[in-house]
Amino acid sequence: MNNENIKPRLRFAPSPTGGLHIGTARTALFNWLAANSMAGKLILRIEDTDIKRSTKLFEESIICDLEWLGIKWDEFYRQSDRMESFKDYAYKLLNEGKAYRCFCSPERLEELKSVQYAEGKMSKYDNRCRDLSPEEIENEIVGGKSYAIRFKIEPCEIIFNDLIRGEIRFNSDVFGDFIILKSDGTPSYNFAVVIDDHEMDITHILRGEDHITNTARQILLIKSLGFEIPEFVHLSMILGKDGSKLSKRHGSQTIMEFREEGYVKEALGNYLALLSWAPRTGNEIFNITEITGEFKLSDVSKSPATFDLDKLNWINGNHIRQKTIDELFKLVLPFILKSQIIEEKDLQTEEIKIKLIKCIDAFKDKLKVLADLPDLIKDFFVVKIAGYSDEALQILKLGSSLKVLNSMLEKINKLKAQEEGFNKESCREIINNLGIELKEYNIKGKLLYMPIRAAITGQTHGPELPKVMSIIGLINCAERINQTLSFLNLLNKS
Repeated sequence: MNNENIKPRLRFAPSPTGGLHIGTARTALFNWLAANSMAGKLILRIEDTDIKRSTKLFEESIICDLEWLGIKWDEFYRQSDRMESFKDYAYKLLNEGKAYRCFCSPERLEELKSVQYAEGKMSKYDNRCRDLSPEEIENEIVGGKSYAIRFKIEPCEIIFNDLIRGEIRFNSDVFGDFIILKSDGTPSYNFAVVIDDHEMDITHILRGEDHITNTARQILLIKSLGFEIPEFVHLSMILGKDGSKLSKRHGSQTIMEFREEGYVKEALGNYLALLSWAPRTGNEIFNITEITGEFKLSDVSKSPATFDLDKLNWINGNHIRQKTIDELFKLVLPFILKSQIIEEKDLQTEEIKIKLIKCIDAFKDKLKVLADLPDLIKDFFVVKIAGYSDEALQILKLGSSLKVLNSMLEKINKLKAQEEGFNKESCREIINNLGIELKEYNIKGKLLYMPIRAAITGQTHGPELPKVMSIIGLINCAERINQTLSFLNLLNKS
């Protein structure tokens, strides 16, 4: 297809037999990027002719995930709406002698396959019905026997050019005569695709390399029907870090599952784009809308892509940090409510809402996924801490820690300011003043900060201490220090 005046038309054609997985989502994204880079159009075609496995629920899920990722299409079709067209073309080939009726039962075909495998042969149809006489065909039909329509494959070499892989060759003898119309009247995948791509004027077919043998079969059909052959691009497989086929343990999840784990759409789109492609600028953090002008099919690698969850988490963390606090509040709220740290009615309380916003601000730099936040902030929404880490206990047992905590509690109790005046800056001032007072006891640095952190959080690490104290609040800081002092008194008595 060399006519430069033809406007490029690409299609993404998922089957609604499951959710949108990483590999399929990458195919959708690359089709969208390629269409945009060539000032072409993207067609979304739902291939739902597999009646037993296709569901409306999966179709809706796929469309929802595409929209969430920001992938837009110009036209929409549903394959099941076009059944008559497939039948018309199948009978056209039948009437032209390029196809024939096959009356073989599923049991006979299954037995044939088993025998061929047992003999170490490649499974393909043995052409039993190819040369039936008109009388034999008539007798089968009159007898009420159902039939499929098979495409006749003549000896030839199939040669086509892949835009990233170069020339690919097949000998037709590796294929048996294959079904184009099943006995129930539904088309086979390879046949329906050829008809749809022709009638929808598809100029470029961009899909996974597992379709290369399908491409060879489809080219035979395209030539028999007199259609124009489109350009082909076969994307590499996505493998796990160990080089094996991508599975659940490597990250073979649906986009919906990634969303539920707290990945943001910008990060997933960003990461999908880097699977077999990279901007020439070398920049690894971007929004997919920023790279439509950079994407070129010639830059797509034919080498297998590796799914690296650590890199996805790194990219996700970067995109989380680019969000405003208001944006993050909306994104993390479902995870917070699901964890039951607070209830929806609690958000009517300004104090709770402000505390949640402060928590988001304090921990956003530590987030890999949004779902991490509830566990990081849960202790900020209770009066007493649940316990102390081993490292926190070691700090609290130091002789100087009691001095620090008693002095800090005294300062907090003396404060006359209202609770709302207890902010990050005032907390920093309290700690600094405490440090000046305790300087003569050589209490400074970790000996000053860590006992306070351990007493009010049970941990020795986290966001900066003044920020943590301002989130917990004046009264609760005092309560937690009292709790820790009581715990240490009991510890010393035992």
